[in-house]
Amino acid sequence: MNDKNKNSSEKEGRDVGGISLASDLVKSKEEIHDEELKTVFECRNVNIYYSDFKAIEDLDMDIYEKKITTLIGPSGCGKSTFLRTLNRMNDFIDDFRIEGNVLLHGDNIFSKKVDPVEIRLRVGMVFQSPNPFPKSIFENIALGPRINGYTGDLDELVEEALQKSYLWDEVKDKLTASAYSLSGGQQQRLCIARAIAMQPEVLLMDEPTASLDPISTSKIEDLLVELKKDYSVVIVTHNLQQAARIGDFTALFYQGKLIEFSRTFKVFTNPSQKLTEDYITGRFG
Repeated sequence: MNDKNKNSSEKEGRDVGGISLASDLVKSKEEIHDEELKTVFECRNVNIYYSDFKAIEDLDMDIYEKKITTLIGPSGCGKSTFLRTLNRMNDFIDDFRIEGNVLLHGDNIFSKKVDPVEIRLRVGMVFQSPNPFPKSIFENIALGPRINGYTGDLDELVEEALQKSYLWDEVKDKLTASAYSLSGGQQQRLCIARAIAMQPEVLLMDEPTASLDPISTSKIEDLLVELKKDYSVVIVTHNLQQAARIGDFTALFYQGKLIEFSRTFKVFTNPSQKLTEDYITGRFG
């Protein structure tokens, strides 16, 4: 490619593995350096084992406040294992063992002094398939706060959570209806509202749009971009277009190792590792 064509390509945007990256995705260096990043999670020298199998090896990574961090990589690479580590969901897996430090605002979440239930209240989780409770729409959201001693106005809390999840206008006249009466996309937004109602600091998403149609997927993506104003979001996705569209930071995992972690635009337009370029251009995965 000659310099003229190269400059034209960079100006108009780059197409990587079928992902069209417009020029507005690439922020100026000055803007990057001027932005102050606050760390929510600090992961240092993290090794994760299932019995003798090492699922995560020597991981060092930060999660930043009020940003969307996307975790990408082929199946079985360790990204979901890492995600579940952030709210101690892996504790339920036999023979799970962790070495190193996972710090949430400076506190080691695996310290013996830390209550894992408290961590799960601070770090909410939404799974791949919508999993509403077999209860009314209202109770799906109100149940958790009520059990955990919420003393405020539950009606206001439910409405706020539904407003934040872009679902209020669609369900406000049928709050007593079963959650199962909602469409798949609506059920997933209900699950997000349920997580929001617990007033967490961080929202973890494990492929939240994998089972949804394109229209529902678009609504969830718009919702996540809006939610990062109030929450730090970490999302596992196999959809590279999704990572490019909504991610502020992107981490590539491969065979249990963190290969690259940087601003999303850099990962997709100028990766530092050849393995990253091979993955995002579809040479494997």
